[in-house]
Amino acid sequence: MSLVKKLSWYRHRLSAMTMAEVRYRLVAKWRVWTEGGFLEDIQSLESLAVNTKALRLPELSAFSNSYRHQLALDAKLLLKGEWQLFGWKNVDVGAPPCWHRDPAFGTVIDPDIPAHRLNHRDLPSGADARTIWEINRWAEMTRLAMHGWINHDLDAIRTAQLWIEDWCDRNPPGVGINWTSALEVALRLINFTWFDTLVSAVGDSTLNSAQIKLVKRIVPIHAAWIWRYRSNGSSANNHLLGELSALIVSGSRWPALEKIICSIDKTWQKLGHEILRQFGEDGGSREQALHYHLFGFDLAWQAARVMGCKAGPVYDRLALAATFFADLSQKGEPWDFGDNDDAQVVPVTAVRANAVQEWQDWFNGEQGVLQAWLGMSPIPPQLIASNEWRTYSTSGMAAFRSHGWFARLDASPLGFGSIAAHGHCDALHLSIWDADYALLIDPGTGSYYGNVELREELARWDAHNGPQPVDKCFETPRRHGPFLQLAHHSSPTLVTEGTTAIARFEHENHAFQRQVLLHGESIEIRDTEDLQKPFSIHWCLAPECTIVDHLSLKPGRFILHRNERQWELFMDAPGATFSVITRRVSPFYGQIQESKIIIVSGIQSGIATRLRRLAT
Repeated sequence: MSLVKKLSWYRHRLSAMTMAEVRYRLVAKWRVWTEGGFLEDIQSLESLAVNTKALRLPELSAFSNSYRHQLALDAKLLLKGEWQLFGWKNVDVGAPPCWHRDPAFGTVIDPDIPAHRLNHRDLPSGADARTIWEINRWAEMTRLAMHGWINHDLDAIRTAQLWIEDWCDRNPPGVGINWTSALEVALRLINFTWFDTLVSAVGDSTLNSAQIKLVKRIVPIHAAWIWRYRSNGSSANNHLLGELSALIVSGSRWPALEKIICSIDKTWQKLGHEILRQFGEDGGSREQALHYHLFGFDLAWQAARVMGCKAGPVYDRLALAATFFADLSQKGEPWDFGDNDDAQVVPVTAVRANAVQEWQDWFNGEQGVLQAWLGMSPIPPQLIASNEWRTYSTSGMAAFRSHGWFARLDASPLGFGSIAAHGHCDALHLSIWDADYALLIDPGTGSYYGNVELREELARWDAHNGPQPVDKCFETPRRHGPFLQLAHHSSPTLVTEGTTAIARFEHENHAFQRQVLLHGESIEIRDTEDLQKPFSIHWCLAPECTIVDHLSLKPGRFILHRNERQWELFMDAPGATFSVITRRVSPFYGQIQESKIIIVSGIQSGIATRLRRLAT
């Protein structure tokens, strides 16, 4: 990043802060200057007695033979250094892993740079900090410990311990990329708390002796670091949920941590406040990103579980959040709205690639691996009623499931707080599935820091399935870097009744209305511009969709083909022109595919679009 761009980013980032946050940031700078004395003080905490009731494990009989076999297969690959990042990306990280290397590019980040001097937003050679952090969250260590406990493989656990020792040797506190984010420290601490609980459950004296040394080396500094550098102000989104949750999970197991951080009860009060602030009254995450909704819920549930929270406003809000995710997500081909980096907190799913399906099953009260590890979900949600929309007015989202269709309409604000870090320009976007087949999709996220161009491409207006000005995108909001957006648009309005949903969006002298009606075998979408200005629409198809030669068909008529099935997409828009281009999309973080985009330009008085099944 050039000096001019850096200065511009800092100027705009400062404009998004309140005076209270500016003061906090200045104090944070002082904390960096006094870090040496802080690190010395932490070493004085010697007693770390364990509360064995803090994180209860299930009975071994709760796990099926197929799950035991899956853990054994995973462990075999992990021990060889063959890891799968984000649920799809097979990489060789080494054994022990190279903790400072982005395996996608082979770039190693200097491990000796003090964390406060390392700009993780701008790493050399296209490296992405998010990919490096994925390796350093210790979820794979927890997975090895799960396998070791359930399948009684002590060697696997001992290897994981040796790798964590290696991590400590190569990542001294405050040095290198793995200390640049308090959230990353928090995710390590949550996983290490699970790891310690699993090692203790094995009951082997040799493992326990090595574990006691690791606890002293890891737990105090991680907890103190999180408390000292926890997120504040405009940065206090899901990061703060994770940081507070880590302090509660670890503090419940090692009560002596109260001497260097806040008490567990006070931390829980702070977390409860954040849960009510970050999840709306209808349960939707104010970040307007469906995967981060699940990630934030997962973090909060980790803490709620160890606190024994089973009633009250916080529990009720988490129950609504569970309902929201179950209603708005799709199992087979998720294509989430907003940002998605496929993050998981603790590796509790049987197969990470099937995470959405497993979480949906857990939310709906089904027995399985998640129920064994996490207990019962908070009030299983009601199924969506047949032949009507399920509406979340605070979040501006609506979903419909009937006759095999799943439709999701977005009429949401841009995102959470002054920076709207994880929101996309997707007002009036519509996604549609037929059974397990995605047809009209959200384009995904792609990358954060490593490929800024792709990040911006997939987040902007013309990547989404909403009406927009002809020949150009809206000029606002303005994005400055991966997680800073200024000049937010106003919130759309949303009304649903029976099988009809109507969303309106006024922005930059345009007034769009989208009406979505569902009729058995077909879905109809009517788009108008109330000020009679011409506009355009882009329909982003799933990568697996092919288009039968539309040039030989009636203008505006497209035949979509997937797995021996066909659908007609017909657009009635007098005077409009139709074209097809190819554009990048991202079904999972870092995974790039190509999709067909149908562009309808020069729409004058409105457009009626119909998607219907064709007989095969």
